Amino acid sequence: MYRVLGIDPGSKSWDFFGLEDNKIILDTSLPTKELINDPQKAITIIKTVKNIDLMVAPSGFGLPLKNVNELTEQDIFFTLLKFDQKEKNKLVGLGEVLRLIKAQNIPGIIVPGVKHLSTVPKYRKINKIDMGTADKICTAVTGIRDQMERFNIAPQETNFILVEIGYGFTAVLAIENGQIIDGIGGSNIMGFRACGSLDGELAYLIKNIHKRNIYKGGVAYISGYPDLSLKEITLLAEKDDQTKIALKAYLSSVKKAVFGISSSYSNKNRIKEILLAGRGASLAYFREKMIDGLKNVAPVRVMNSFSQIAKRAAQGASFIANGILGGRFEPIIKNLKIRDATGSILDDIFIPFEKEKLISDLD
Repeated sequence: MYRVLGIDPGSKSWDFFGLEDNKIILDTSLPTKELINDPQKAITIIKTVKNIDLMVAPSGFGLPLKNVNELTEQDIFFTLLKFDQKEKNKLVGLGEVLRLIKAQNIPGIIVPGVKHLSTVPKYRKINKIDMGTADKICTAVTGIRDQMERFNIAPQETNFILVEIGYGFTAVLAIENGQIIDGIGGSNIMGFRACGSLDGELAYLIKNIHKRNIYKGGVAYISGYPDLSLKEITLLAEKDDQTKIALKAYLSSVKKAVFGISSSYSNKNRIKEILLAGRGASLAYFREKMIDGLKNVAPVRVMNSFSQIAKRAAQGASFIANGILGGRFEPIIKNLKIRDATGSILDDIFIPFEKEKLISDLD
């Protein structure tokens, strides 16, 4: 039996999910704001699981599989992609937690993001960074387990589109034959807080684009109520015209992403389902809109959850840890080819920028 732990560093909460074979040994959540103020709280939760064999640590944009105790500051930068050390945002907490995990010598690994995967063709990676962060891969693993158990099939027979509707970001991934073949990351699709892809001319007019710009301009900002929850925004849409427009814009953005990524499959008929995950998946408003708007691609349903509290990304992270060790989820992880991940998120970028200076400054 292996004692494993998975962590999902979300925009709203950090979730922790621990397993000992089939037994759940940790299932909890911590508000992200609390963790930013006191990163040591994450270590306190981690240490409630004694004798951890392996943990999938919060990985951000990810790295080719790497032990936390081998991380350099350059590695941490690549997981965060945070240029301005004076700029305060939620990614600060992730970096501090990684340093604390390393200092405590807790057995953990960083897992790759979508761009690192060998199952994604190189031509789809050109001029892309955010094709899906590491936690999106973890959610996809939960989806693979879901389909395997629902249809009694092998990992290689799972085929679906993942739509993860988070508190800040929404992402869409393509899974064919149990492998991730493409992804559209949260900075490229409108989210509840994130603006999604920036129009090139708008980016020119903004001039000085900062990390904080990525976290704004989405549904909550369009509606004029940036502090409301997802549920509150959907309720407000019943009587507020601006919020209705905001949600229509969001649903249109997601629909375009799903229809677009369906073209990445060898045959669209292979798409068995569209699986919804994330905070928004639990809201009837989005289930109904997604079912209606995406039915021409594939049937839509909410991904099964294997916990009471922790989100599906944390669950999938623990499944990955188990599979890496050779446990019951090894067939999923082996087929996913996580061990074959290579390269950097800055590879295959042909838009000129000071890449060499950026890297040299980190050394």
